Amino acid sequence: MVDLSEKLRNLMGKISSLVSFSDKEIDEIVKDLQRTLLQADVDVDLVFELSGNIRKKAKKDPEAGISKKEYITKLIYNELVEILGGEEEAVNLEPHSILLLGLFGSGKTSLAGKLANFYKSRGMEVVVIGCDFSRPAAFEQLKQVADSIKVPIISGENLKNAKKELEKQKANIIIIDSAGRDALDKDMTKELKEIDSLFAPEEKYLVIPAELGQDARRQAEEFKKSINITGVVVTKMDSTAKGGATLTACKTAGAKIRFLGVGEKVTDLENYDPTRFVSRLLGFGDLQGLLDKFKMKEEEAKKIAEGELDLNTFHQQITEMQKQGSMKKMLDMIPGFGSMKLPEGAIDVGEEKMKKWKYVIDSMTKEEREQPEILKSSRVERIAKGSGTKVQEVNELISNFKKMKKMMKKMNPNKMKKFRGMGDIARMFGG
Repeated sequence: MVDLSEKLRNLMGKISSLVSFSDKEIDEIVKDLQRTLLQADVDVDLVFELSGNIRKKAKKDPEAGISKKEYITKLIYNELVEILGGEEEAVNLEPHSILLLGLFGSGKTSLAGKLANFYKSRGMEVVVIGCDFSRPAAFEQLKQVADSIKVPIISGENLKNAKKELEKQKANIIIIDSAGRDALDKDMTKELKEIDSLFAPEEKYLVIPAELGQDARRQAEEFKKSINITGVVVTKMDSTAKGGATLTACKTAGAKIRFLGVGEKVTDLENYDPTRFVSRLLGFGDLQGLLDKFKMKEEEAKKIAEGELDLNTFHQQITEMQKQGSMKKMLDMIPGFGSMKLPEGAIDVGEEKMKKWKYVIDSMTKEEREQPEILKSSRVERIAKGSGTKVQEVNELISNFKKMKKMMKKMNPNKMKKFRGMGDIARMFGG
């Protein structure tokens, strides 16, 4: 199955290397884009509409101060943003209730926990109502997640009792997990309408797994007609190459995408912003997402993006990466990094290793953390002894830190001609 992001990043690299942009080159770029999107199962009509728009606009002259290369790249960016949803939907932080609905295997119960965590971390009082009693242990699964994030949970086995129990709570965000089926049938529709009638949720989110591809359009249209959904949440975006097809299918069905589930952890939920999503897809990074996700100050993010790391900054980001679960996720948000070809496993750092690295940095002096270049053998031996690790583990940390710093500097658009175009594009997009 085609990796949509990898193919699109390869296309951006090809555009970056071109010297001239005749009609022939433009046609080749458009055909490459068509092939990539069709292989990723994006709707044929949508692909040809997009490529027609690009072909037509690419023949125009760019505005002053922008090269043809940057102009065509921005055209592709803009058209992809449009088919993937257009404008971002702002997160609603006013008191409201959310009903989650979808078929078996869509990930509703996991999503209920992620949404609860998402709103709680933004200072909201959250309560979860578990109404899925058709799947064995669904309520227990939801209770386990709710307990872990200290959010109250109400059993919805008897809806009227659940409504009375809810009135005792002081919650301003109510998340209702419903039962699934193999297909949207009369029983499921009746059950959902009963919940809808009793709790009157302001939001009704259809939960769709990313691997559904073009079938997401049919499902979105069916649920929209039967229960009048207000939005879609696409889950399992971390494990499939068909996510782009699912997102475009929802757009075609007129269903607004609100959130993306991007992993298994309770923190792995993102508000869906097509502009930032496409930026990451193309390898342009997402510095705003980096600031949001890792709670950085702007100057810290700038230091990382420019390769000006020290071990204090590294320690802070290891702490955040432990919460998020992946170093790759952080680095992929840095402009230019996603388009770099790295050896397999170059940034494959597990949680156990990150734990040890924190112990190692904790055992260093202030001077050593700020100036890692002074870490010679005698200091390394002292640090290993103080942190309860081996000398080779301390050396491994230092080696990986140097590699990362070197990679960051290499991809910094101000320091290497190859990436200057990407830096200008990031500026054009407001990055």
